Amino acid sequence: MKQAIIVALVCLNAALLVALAFGPGAKPAHAQAVGGRTDYGVLSAQVSRSNDALFLLDTATRQLVVITFDQQKERMRVVARRDLGVDFQRKTR
Repeated sequence: MKQAIIVALVCLNAALLVALAFGPGAKPAHAQAVGGRTDYGVLSAQVSRSNDALFLLDTATRQLVVITFDQQKERMRVVARRDLGVDFQRKTR
């Protein structure tokens, strides 16, 4: 009885190994592409010892927004907003 269980478990492991090696594999991840085109990029960064910021880039409107969390009011706060289309059109001397 004990030997039959061991043989069955070894066969099960062999079958799982074959299925893993020759199976269809994992589906590709489409993290931001679900539902259509992606127009946003997101980056988080530590801006001070106790505060983080979220940088949002809207590629459709060429806007960059920086958002932090106001701990006293317990809400998100827009710290800065830039129009990158205007910034990149400026001529430097």
